[in-house]
Amino acid sequence: MTTSSEPTGSSRAPSPVLIAIPAYNEEQTIEAVVHAVRSVAPRFDVLVVDDGSKDATGATLRRLGVTTATHLCNLGYGRAVQTAIKYADRHGYEALITFDADGQHRAQDIGPLYEAFSAGTFDLLIGSRFVRTRQYDMEPLLQRTGMKLFSALIALLFRQRVYDTSSGLKVIPRRVFGRLMFRPFVDLHAEAIAYLLALGYRVGEHPITVDRRRHGQSMYTMLSAVAYPLKVSLLMVLGIIDARLMPRGSREH
Repeated sequence: MTTSSEPTGSSRAPSPVLIAIPAYNEEQTIEAVVHAVRSVAPRFDVLVVDDGSKDATGATLRRLGVTTATHLCNLGYGRAVQTAIKYADRHGYEALITFDADGQHRAQDIGPLYEAFSAGTFDLLIGSRFVRTRQYDMEPLLQRTGMKLFSALIALLFRQRVYDTSSGLKVIPRRVFGRLMFRPFVDLHAEAIAYLLALGYRVGEHPITVDRRRHGQSMYTMLSAVAYPLKVSLLMVLGIIDARLMPRGSREH
């Protein structure tokens, strides 16, 4: 369940693009992230999805006056992104850009990423840490193993290499909102990419830079090192089966 709060009194015309920032217990970084995004991309609207934070994230967002959708309990990253997609769909946005709240993304990458999306024919454009270097060596072992695994699986299944399957910086156009809003996803990373590719949509990557996390805690743990790949792999298989069984005429392009 979600509730939403929106600043009032603004006379600015709505933007065709929404930047969505999923946040869970990010009190140490959320203010700086919101300020950076607003400064670099003032022509775009901003939505923060507070995924049931237990710290001061919600209070900070209220002080900042940023449009916020609040989950009453923690539902997970994937559900937070789906809330953002539903919001973007309901308010008529033409595209959604997802952006992490932990301070690892650089707001300066938003403009070039969106320009690359606008100049191309993508149905999903991923801000990629690895598409340029194709090297994962700097990543922690657990994340590195998962990244390599899902990149290899997608290459095997679709003959297309997606190097950064877990990037939280993406451009999602309106034409695929309906495909992603209601499916059971873990985090809308590898399983969503596989689903869209199976439907015949076009997925691309554009190089970005990601900084090291300085605050908070990663959602990836030793326990998730086993559970996460199994869940995502199962959802990838189910998504591909669903896509292949779907009548061809019902696919959106």
